[in-house]
Amino acid sequence: MTICRTMLLSSIFLLSACGSDSNTTVTVAEQVLPQGQFSLAISDSPMVGVSHVGMVMGELVMTDAEGVIHRHDLQDMTFNLLDFQGMDSHLVVDNIDLPLGQYHDAYVTIQQGDGNDGCYVEDGQGRHGLYVADGQLPVSDFEIVAGQHISITMEIDLYRGLSYQQGEYHLGHQAMWSVDNRYMGHLLGEVDPQWIADCETTYSDRTPIGGQFSHMAYLYPEEVTNIDQMTDMRTNPPEAVTLPTAVSPMMQDIDGNWHFAMGYLPAGNYRVGYSCLGHLDDPVTDDMTSGQFVMFKDSGSITIEAGTQGGQQTVHECGNGNGGHHGHHAPIYLGASTTKKIVSHVNDDYH
Repeated sequence: MTICRTMLLSSIFLLSACGSDSNTTVTVAEQVLPQGQFSLAISDSPMVGVSHVGMVMGELVMTDAEGVIHRHDLQDMTFNLLDFQGMDSHLVVDNIDLPLGQYHDAYVTIQQGDGNDGCYVEDGQGRHGLYVADGQLPVSDFEIVAGQHISITMEIDLYRGLSYQQGEYHLGHQAMWSVDNRYMGHLLGEVDPQWIADCETTYSDRTPIGGQFSHMAYLYPEEVTNIDQMTDMRTNPPEAVTLPTAVSPMMQDIDGNWHFAMGYLPAGNYRVGYSCLGHLDDPVTDDMTSGQFVMFKDSGSITIEAGTQGGQQTVHECGNGNGGHHGHHAPIYLGASTTKKIVSHVNDDYH
């Protein structure tokens, strides 16, 4: 009996007997490797003094466990990063299929800016080029599991990472992190107006030009237990103090209530500090020992919980709070469907 092999368009191989009265057909299905889905979003913390942080993204690059590099074209995706603050995020990659396994050395390439093309920053002095370290936005390692959708959000803390040098802005990696949306939460802060008034009165001799103090919330890891261990934004701090994990400006709503938000924080324990002297805190230099910056209040510890599906909101009252006003934020993030409010109340004396 002679055997002929024919390939069908449906990717199924057909084996049939030819030249014989008895036809025999055997089908063998082609092996299809299982896959999972991956999404990536980006968010940032608010920043005073700049109106646009223009991003131009080239591609998402990932390396699997076998050393194979995977690329996903972002087609020069362009957007203003400041449009996606706090709990808001911009979807960069939407539900793409990837083979199963571990992925590392992942990053998004960006087009370096010269003030005309590529990434840029607009402030009160005009438009400036934005240079991002290594031309990349790093993404944490992740694992693709069969039948699961992995959603990661990249958070950029502009206050800690963005600096102005020699006519252009620089964005460093030290102020970036990414988190699986199943294991993160959001912090909403309500600020006691008496804290605001007391800080401005105490440091009236340090009133900035224009008369507007920069009220800032500083978030520290749980090993910080008191205000003496809280340092400003800087590089290479001494062992006795700890750098903030995140920094966010405090905003005032139309009714005069002060509040702040920090989004996409890995679940865990933290501590909150407050100062009205953010205008004296340069992200690179030591402004506590060689400058005039002072941390005014220790607002106590806070636990960020992810909840059942990620994205739980935790409300923290600084002092006596402000009566429940925290900006009326709504949850906008991937992979979460429920939120829960937890109130943490601290009324420590300032240092």
